[in-house]
Formats: sequence, structure tokens, C-alpha cells
Amino acid sequence: MRVLPLAIFLIGPLLLGTAAPVALGKSVSQSQPVASVSSFWTGRIRSIGDTVRSSQRSSAKTQIARASLKQRKPTRAIRAELLTGSTSSATSIQASASSVQSQSPQSPFPTSDIFPVLDQPDILLRHRLIANEMLRLMPKKCHNTMKNFYVRYDNSGQRGVAGKESIVMDGSKIDDHEFRTLFAHEFGHVLDLGCLQGTPVAGASEFKDGNDIMWNDDPSLVFYRISWTAHNVQKEGMKPENFVTGYASWDVFEDITESLTYYIFQRDAFIARARTNHVIAMKLAWIETYVFPGGITIANGSHQWNGEVPWDSTKLPYTWTISVSQK
Repeated sequence: MRVLPLAIFLIGPLLLGTAAPVALGKSVSQSQPVASVSSFWTGRIRSIGDTVRSSQRSSAKTQIARASLKQRKPTRAIRAELLTGSTSSATSIQASASSVQSQSPQSPFPTSDIFPVLDQPDILLRHRLIANEMLRLMPKKCHNTMKNFYVRYDNSGQRGVAGKESIVMDGSKIDDHEFRTLFAHEFGHVLDLGCLQGTPVAGASEFKDGNDIMWNDDPSLVFYRISWTAHNVQKEGMKPENFVTGYASWDVFEDITESLTYYIFQRDAFIARARTNHVIAMKLAWIETYVFPGGITIANGSHQWNGEVPWDSTKLPYTWTISVSQK
């Protein structure tokens, strides 16, 4: 599935200073049969709240700004820049990290049991520990999906980028609080594109990741088909409030990983929105079926749902309370 050169992950500023998957693509013909998702939702939606109904919002509601989305370059242009860019290589990443590491005090936290992919000497210890804690909270079957993890300390201009098995983050501009949310967002792409897989026997779906086929039994497709008919084509009738954030409304890949990040750090707000929005309710049910079966509260989110759709899940306030031993 979706193999790209590792160099793609190491170069080029990207997308509004926020995370996005490297491997995107346009949809193929929808001549393939589209499986119904109705059977999946049977018995799940009602458990979210006493009343689940279509959201009826006032026309006077202030809509989220979509100008930033319209300014985003097409996927083809972004990928071309990544492939031909002249910015930092892996060597410069290591050099910048070593410089910061030499100036950083030793962390008082234990370093045992850090995943090897994260335990790199050119990554600040506190960043390794945060990433390690977050990775251990993810489904065990996804723990070894990520093969490459880099943290840049060269003020590259981009916060993060990820594909099916690689993540690059900028650790020079964000605090530890945001590093945690950003890792969750980026790993959401790894989980979606690399960990959750379908099989060829199920046949090709209407969705593709770049030039790679996504098979009809890929669990991610159950989520995609809630709001999308193609990777960047929303179903008719979708509204801004049907997405957890404004950025989630860009495409299927951002929708799924923004929803996962919102769940981890703002679960109470997610549940509150699901009580009056059946689309949000289905997305919540998907997460509590495929990612965190049965549901789990991981952080205490401070975002209060008031009808205004936030733009970026990684910027919302929260209090981190869980330890890996609690999971």
C-alpha cells in the first residue's frame, strides 16, 4: 500500500503550518459497488445519548471561515514541491537536533521501554517520552506500523507531516502541550493509512490514497463514507458542524485524524455534539469501535461546545491526566 520515498517526508514547507498526510490522491470511478454502512451503526448510535437527531442550526449561526481551505494548494502541487524541494535533509535534521539536545537539561523521567522507532539520540528526551506515551495509548496492533520518526529543530516552517509509516514534526516552535496533540494528529494518519488495512479480495473501493487502491473492507472506509463520496468530495447536505473542526472538512484523511485527535483531547465536547448531530455521532461510534473499543477518557478537554466549530483540534486547551498504566 501507498509506498513513497522517505525523502518526501524530509523536505518542504507544507499546508497552513498544520499537519496533513503526504500521500493523498483523487478518487477513481464509482463504478465499484459501495457497501452500505447502515448495519454497522445499528445499535451503536443510540448508546451515545438519549436523543440523537439531525442537527437543526439557525441560519444566523456564524459559519466557520473557509478562506484558508480555499487558499491551500492542490494536492498535486504540494506533492511536486515535496519531491523537488531544496530544504533540509535528514543530515540537517540530525544536526539541528544535536545542537538543541546539547543545551537541554536531562529529563527526570524514566527512559525505559521507549519504542525503538522513537528512541533516537537526535530527538530531545522529553519529545521521545511524550511520543512514547501517546503511542502506547494507541491500539496495540498499530504500535509497530510507524517505521520512521523525525523531529526537526531548525524552524522549518511546518509543524508536521505524515504518511502511512513515517512522521516528521517540528519541535522548535511548539511547547510540550502542543507536541502531544500534534503527535496524536500525525499518528492518526499512520493509523488510517498504514495500520487499518483492507484486502484485495474485497475489491477496489471508490477511494484511493494517491495511486494506491483502498479495498472495500478497509475499516477506514466506514468512516470516510459518513461524509464523503470521494477523498475530497463531501456528500450532499454536509454542513460545517458535521466535522469536528474546520480543518477536518478538507478531505477524508484530515477528517479521520482530526476526529481522532478531538476525541483524545476533547471527548466530552465530542459526546455533547453527538447528542444532537447524527453525523458526529457516527464518527464517535466509529472511533469507539475501531480505535478505542468501548470508549475511554484520556484527557480533560476544556473546549466547550457552543455551536461554533473550532478550526484546529491540536490548538484546543486540555489537561493531561492519564498515564499509560491507567489504560
